[in-house]
Amino acid sequence: MVVGVGGALRRSHLAALAALATLLLLLLAARAPAPPPLLRPRPAPRAAPPAPAAPNTTAPHTASRAADTAAPRSSPRTSPRTSPRTSPKTSPKTPARPRPVLTRDVYEAGHSRPHPELCPALGAHVRLLVLVSSAPSHTSAREAVRLTWGHYAARRDISFAFVLGDPPASMRAAVDEEDALYGDIIVGRSVDSYSNLTLKTLSMLEWADTYCPRAPRLLKTDDDMFINVPRLLQFAAARANETRTVWGKVVHKSLPKRTTKSKYYVSPLQFPGRVFPDFATGPAYLMTADAVRPLLEAAGAEPYVRLEDVFVTGVLAAKLGIKRRHAAEFYNKKVAAHPCAVQRGIAIHMVQYHEQFDLWRKLLDGKTKCAS
Repeated sequence: MVVGVGGALRRSHLAALAALATLLLLLLAARAPAPPPLLRPRPAPRAAPPAPAAPNTTAPHTASRAADTAAPRSSPRTSPRTSPRTSPKTSPKTPARPRPVLTRDVYEAGHSRPHPELCPALGAHVRLLVLVSSAPSHTSAREAVRLTWGHYAARRDISFAFVLGDPPASMRAAVDEEDALYGDIIVGRSVDSYSNLTLKTLSMLEWADTYCPRAPRLLKTDDDMFINVPRLLQFAAARANETRTVWGKVVHKSLPKRTTKSKYYVSPLQFPGRVFPDFATGPAYLMTADAVRPLLEAAGAEPYVRLEDVFVTGVLAAKLGIKRRHAAEFYNKKVAAHPCAVQRGIAIHMVQYHEQFDLWRKLLDGKTKCAS
């Protein structure tokens, strides 16, 4: 019995120790820090809906330039779908392409001083219409022309006038006074300037078509030209049956000047071609009356080119199939002032107003014998 009681006491003691050890482990476990959570990437937040775009109050080229400079460059790791510059449903705004200025956008039709009486009966009895391009300040040049070869305006079969653009305010009184004295100045509505020479030439064509359409030939020339009118009348009479034709000093395969510093600069937007069509140089050229209205009507839809001879007798004439004929009598340059050269030619260029009188005297010279 003693042995049995001792074994039982020993077992109960061991059980108590085991229970005490278990209690101590539980107490230690309760005081120990919790294990760290697993390092998982946070889910990406949903993108907020794009805000409505503000109205564009900036010019297209300014807005696009600002956008290009302000937007950050995309990183190689950035997917195009999540790029900060784009969204899945939108694309970058494409700047508008520059549009060429059309002639109808800058040409103002009509004449503030038309003088229809300069071509009576719409030119029914006129053989030749002469329109001289002049600037408001070229008073001396106009006076010299009137006193020399412009004398042929006294003939009933020749209609003659100077054509100006709208003069500056400082020159209007002088132009008014000159025109009150001579009555031979036609004034268009476009501002008179070198860049507007094409507009002035279109103003000439408009006047010819409106007030003198029955004149069979039109000479366009400048106030620094000497014109041999008798020789010109002979030239026109020998070609009386020609139609839709321009005669003058014709230039072939001329290249546009792409240097902005050049006086004859033409941008690719105005004329994208590599070579100009054949054209008659601007100081003087003669055209048939049936070419006037087609040239005038075709001009409006074409990009504006400020080189009037290239535009009118080149671009427009080529488009319409109007012939350009080279005539050696149109010198359209400064030549040696020999009586024979003056008498054989039709148009001499770069003539100062005081030189007109010398050429006029040599034209009328009856003593010099020139070989035919």
